Amino acid sequence: MRRLPYRKGRVYEPIEETEVIARLDQSLRQDGYPYTSTVVQAYVDTVAKRADLVLATKSGPRARFDSITVEGQTTLDEKYIIRETGFQKGEYFSETSMREAQREVFKHHLFRLALVSIPEQKEDSTINILLRVKELPLRSVQLRFGVGDFDRLEERISVYNFYKLFRAQATWVYRNVRSKGEQFSTSARYSHYDRKLSAEYLFPYVYNTKSSITVNPFYQFRDERSYDITTLGLVNTFGYEYSRNLTGTFSYEFGINDESNVRSKDVTNTVEVLPDSILSYNISSFTFNLYYTKNLRRGRSGLIVQPFVEFSGIFGESTFSFQKASLDIRKYTEINRTLVLATRVRGGAIYYAKQDSLPSDVRFYVGGTNSVRGWGSKSLGPKRAITIVDTTSSQQITRRNYVPIGGRALFNFNVELRQDLDGLLKGFGIATFLDGGQVWRGLSSIDPTNIQYGVGAGIRYESPIGPIRLDLGYKINPTSQDLQQFEGGIDDGKWQDRWGLHLTIGQAF
Repeated sequence: MRRLPYRKGRVYEPIEETEVIARLDQSLRQDGYPYTSTVVQAYVDTVAKRADLVLATKSGPRARFDSITVEGQTTLDEKYIIRETGFQKGEYFSETSMREAQREVFKHHLFRLALVSIPEQKEDSTINILLRVKELPLRSVQLRFGVGDFDRLEERISVYNFYKLFRAQATWVYRNVRSKGEQFSTSARYSHYDRKLSAEYLFPYVYNTKSSITVNPFYQFRDERSYDITTLGLVNTFGYEYSRNLTGTFSYEFGINDESNVRSKDVTNTVEVLPDSILSYNISSFTFNLYYTKNLRRGRSGLIVQPFVEFSGIFGESTFSFQKASLDIRKYTEINRTLVLATRVRGGAIYYAKQDSLPSDVRFYVGGTNSVRGWGSKSLGPKRAITIVDTTSSQQITRRNYVPIGGRALFNFNVELRQDLDGLLKGFGIATFLDGGQVWRGLSSIDPTNIQYGVGAGIRYESPIGPIRLDLGYKINPTSQDLQQFEGGIDDGKWQDRWGLHLTIGQAF
């Protein structure tokens, strides 16, 4: 009663009657009374300017869940569908349980529709539930094509190298494997810088509807700026959705890796790798990841917190033993109806390692379209020089280039103002941003004065496939390595090296 709009001493407004009825009925339904109904009777004395109210509520019997009827053509046995609702026979009815049941069934990969309702029935101490479902096709193929990796091209875009920007992915999905609601899928992804073959088997129900297990074998080749890596691995993941705001995963990954440090290359990206530079190693890691949100509303307000911890080589089965942790915090503040302030802080460290040197692929990197703009992908921080041979002209030209080597400590932040221009240009918006970050070789070398900053602006367009984003970033305090300037008077840098252009789908964070 203390939470109702109708209270002694307040102005009586008949328009609030609907809200009062809804709150009373919802409160009782939440406590097990599905048949409750409320009527508000008002006796108004216009002379005394006074209203006396009678809230007449008929609760009906308190009911417990009994049977569930499933409607719809399905290939999945009814008992598995009922299992997904999470209903327990004999527990008291509540509207929260009804909403959660519908949500749990709908998010199952097999269903495109799920509706939970109360059919017509006699008021009693037990209640029957009706569940209507509609399945997706048991088998489907998905093809994706696009362009990307603009900041990976180290030469000017032309008809001879534009193919490096194309990417494609094909996925085949088989739902309801073994007629138990499990799913098997295979996927092939190709781009000039990343090629991957993988399979995934999903067990959507472990001991309740909020828990699942996936088994994911894969083979992958990646062409990074300063190294190439080929991995044959297996990832087993246990996921648990504690609530709508908190989800966690626990994974075990074993990978066999061949990593080669790039010694030299030509402008056609033909890489010369010396045999003694290939590092073969195993990685065996346990990882914990949490995803927490609070009052999140479509990137306009709310908070996201993502801690991550990795333990590698606990039982001595890994070539390298280390412990890795990171934390990502994002905050969105709606200043007004069209302006949003988005902020992000991320930090990480490899805080224990038995070996003095760790593989390049284990270390942290910063820079790129979702990090510190102005720099290319993973290109901010300590670097080393490689030789580039230009064989496209009649006269061979040799020059040097700096590539990132990563580090054991990471920090970066982003501050972005997002202005919606929907009133002027439908679907368009603009943004200005300040980014900063650094990677340090080790924990002992952390120095906040070494943080580098990028500033810039961008255009946003809300397309049917998601927000398309074009950002232009400027390096405020680049190093001579960032500008490709070498000692001894050799300067291969250009004014363009201070700028970074990023075109992608989705917000930066």
